[in-house]
Amino acid sequence: MSRKVRLGTVSMILNNKLSGMEYYNNMVESAEQILTEAANEKPDLMVLPEYFAHAQLNYEMKRKMAERIPDSDAPLQAKMSELARKLNSNLVYGAVEVDGDKYYNVAVVLDRKGGYVGKYRKVHLYPGERAFFTPGDEFPVMDLDIGKLGVALCMDIHYPEMWTIMALNGADIVAHPAGWMDYTGNLCESLVNARAVDNQYYVITSHFVQVPYLSGKHPGHSRIVDPYGRTRADTSHLPGYAIATVDLDQLYEYWAKGDLKLEMPTLKECFLGMRRPELYGQICEKDEEKKWKLKNPIIYEKE
Repeated sequence: MSRKVRLGTVSMILNNKLSGMEYYNNMVESAEQILTEAANEKPDLMVLPEYFAHAQLNYEMKRKMAERIPDSDAPLQAKMSELARKLNSNLVYGAVEVDGDKYYNVAVVLDRKGGYVGKYRKVHLYPGERAFFTPGDEFPVMDLDIGKLGVALCMDIHYPEMWTIMALNGADIVAHPAGWMDYTGNLCESLVNARAVDNQYYVITSHFVQVPYLSGKHPGHSRIVDPYGRTRADTSHLPGYAIATVDLDQLYEYWAKGDLKLEMPTLKECFLGMRRPELYGQICEKDEEKKWKLKNPIIYEKE
């Protein structure tokens, strides 16, 4: 079989000189400009960064601009729905959700007509986010017209368990909106490649970028990564978009022969089919002892 689709990702300039509504409006306008340009490439799915219009807002402004989700009349949702329709593409974007007295870092998924498909609430919060956001507790896999989509946000990249759960639930693609600052130059790249290979699906990661890029800044480098761990399209260290045509049925073919090849035609059957979950119970237990914790970590910056 063949399921060829066009997957796209976006890098957006993060301007530290802007704040408040000036920043918010600038980012919404930038998203519209980039997605409008991308429409000529006829993508089937586009991904924007983690809470792209809220990243530079302080907590007071985040509260003010948070939206109930779904709410088709809410300003950001209405605008993103309009852009999905114009683009004729499924769309994933990061936002801030309010639900009662709780706030969530979320990724919202829209279909080609701008209709609400679902949301993912970030499970693994960055330490600095915990004072404001409530963590999510689900790993949804959503049905799109091109296949099954899982979603992770930024810090989630460090927790392979949830990525495997999405694979077990049938994800063909995982969207990874992020607000990553890469201090080594290749840390996020290595992690994304590993998640794609281990779970034998496509990963779309979307980042902010600061130009000119230096290590320790937002790197851009938004990518589409295939199950071989190879980059199929990349924005480099620049703002803009990247799109790749991929075949969701083309995974990493296993090199076995005969009956074993029939049992395991690709590494998806091998990696997921040969798991030993009966041995992994410790991962799900409360870790009271913290045996992994260093007694005397070397720290240079004390304050």
